[in-house]
Amino acid sequence: MIDNEGRSVDQLSVAEQSVLKQIWTAFSGQAFDEEKLLSMDIPPLSGAEVLAAFLDLRQNGWIRAVKKAWGERLYFIPSDKLLDVQSAFFIPSSAQEKVSALSMVVEAKPGLALELFNTLVYVAKNSGLPLTAKGTVHKKHIQKLNEQEGLSAADITAIGLQYAHSDVYPPKVAVLLDLLLSLGLLSKESHAFVLRENILREWLGLSRERMNHLLFQSIMERYGQANPEHQHFRQMLCHSAFGENIWYDVDRLLDEMTAAGILKHEHRSEQNVKAEGWLRFLAAAGWVDVGTGQDEHLLFRWKIPAERLMQGAHDDTPAPASAYLFIQPDYEVMVPPDTPFSVRWSLALCSERVLDDHMSVYRLTKGAVALASDLGMNPDQVIEFITDQAISGMPDNVAAALTQWGREVGRTSFAELTVLQCETAEEGDQIASHPKLTEWIHRLGPLHFAIKPQHMTEIRKILTVAGLPPKRVVGDFEQIAGGHERVEEQHDKETGDKTCLYKGNYDHFKFSGLVYSGRNEHYFEPDLEIPDKQNLFPGLAKVPVMWTRDWRSYHGTTTKQIMEQALEWQVKVELGLNHKKVEFIPKRLFRNPWRISGFLYPPDSDRSEQIELKEGDWQEIRMIVPSQS
Repeated sequence: MIDNEGRSVDQLSVAEQSVLKQIWTAFSGQAFDEEKLLSMDIPPLSGAEVLAAFLDLRQNGWIRAVKKAWGERLYFIPSDKLLDVQSAFFIPSSAQEKVSALSMVVEAKPGLALELFNTLVYVAKNSGLPLTAKGTVHKKHIQKLNEQEGLSAADITAIGLQYAHSDVYPPKVAVLLDLLLSLGLLSKESHAFVLRENILREWLGLSRERMNHLLFQSIMERYGQANPEHQHFRQMLCHSAFGENIWYDVDRLLDEMTAAGILKHEHRSEQNVKAEGWLRFLAAAGWVDVGTGQDEHLLFRWKIPAERLMQGAHDDTPAPASAYLFIQPDYEVMVPPDTPFSVRWSLALCSERVLDDHMSVYRLTKGAVALASDLGMNPDQVIEFITDQAISGMPDNVAAALTQWGREVGRTSFAELTVLQCETAEEGDQIASHPKLTEWIHRLGPLHFAIKPQHMTEIRKILTVAGLPPKRVVGDFEQIAGGHERVEEQHDKETGDKTCLYKGNYDHFKFSGLVYSGRNEHYFEPDLEIPDKQNLFPGLAKVPVMWTRDWRSYHGTTTKQIMEQALEWQVKVELGLNHKKVEFIPKRLFRNPWRISGFLYPPDSDRSEQIELKEGDWQEIRMIVPSQS
């Protein structure tokens, strides 16, 4: 089993560090199979030493594995280890070279957290996003979401994002919906995308720093291309050596990556284009500025330290304050940047947004107060909220207007419904998921559905066939109301206090979004069983002990057997060659005449020489079998 505590990189053995560095260089955090592992040549280690070190890395959690349905395994360095591995093997010296920007290419926008907030407000004010028969959002809502300030198609297109319904959703709308779905804030029902109220409350209670951490992690995990070189660049930007509000040269960083062997020279120009596209997207999300310097070199600077974006805030609770809003006599409300999103939410429900800049601006209107009433915030609650949050008090004319609007806004409404009631929540789920009923019913709660009266006969027949035959007698108000109260109370107890989705390490693949992720390990079963090292050397117990213990000469037939066994197990042999003790890694056997080729390592040297040996070329021999402990 895996030892989750593990050891730090500098506590690993030399062999483990060599194998980990080679895997990181070749694959970054992308998955690789056993064939690619076995093909890796990591001098001066033998194949067996590589595999033994690899098993140790798995044991210590530096490498994880998943198992496909047919048993094939995929291996990868987990995301939470990548920065540690990177810091151990590569420190960009370009981070020490501060440069000056001659021009700004893209300035950081107000931020993805704020844009998602505005999208959530739009969804709430429209009671969800209705879906077409094809399962996509109606065109008018797509247009409205696409018109929001913030992200643009140009910001997104360059990162090569692939997503569902690309013929319907513009890139901006796809990103907004994908993030809200993958964060669990929206759920797809049969008729619409709807808000998950419990999760929404938790999200609004987070600090902006925690929101940025979750959004950044989601984008790093799910939006980056499945390409090791590009992932190296994305991760390299997050190195702790790159400080806040300091310009750095991207071309210089790519040159370093090329020199270190983690970016191929022939891919250098292509990576330059990908780097600019990725940085433009990060700028649109509000995290970096992009500029140019001397010789038109591409530059970037973090507006928020990358280390904070990667690791997140320890305190998720915004700093408390008695009030946050400035109420103006012209009915405009000024919102300082440190205002908690929970306060912004209440304001957004009862006002109209004017703009988002360093400070956001909203305007109180009669229409917005009326809509707030429909959303569960009555006029008295609006007045109380604005009064409590006004830093400098509320102007008399604004207070008078809110009071007058409250008198004119409808405080109640009626709806004629035919209600279907079931006995248990499980039966409710069964009814809600029945494909023949989705167009004729609308779920009101765990046990109750509004139905289309003209289809009551068909609904009765379908329920009877499904084993849920309706009673002949129609229930009265007391039966419906009493059952509803009991179930809603129980439902709140079961779900209301258990929403802790964003605490600790959030699983960004828990909910399905629209984007096709480049990483697919989450689709497979985790493989926690690690093979025993003894399995690397089948038949070891039957091999004479002296073959691995004693450095000595043998009969010609025996010495060939030892060499062939070393080749089969991919282990080194220690040879007496020209009266010197050397190490040899056999790679290929030839017969008629018998000879073997491989790599020879002189004493105290990591440099190898490829040679071919024939019987009688060496005097003494011993197999070097790695420890199985």
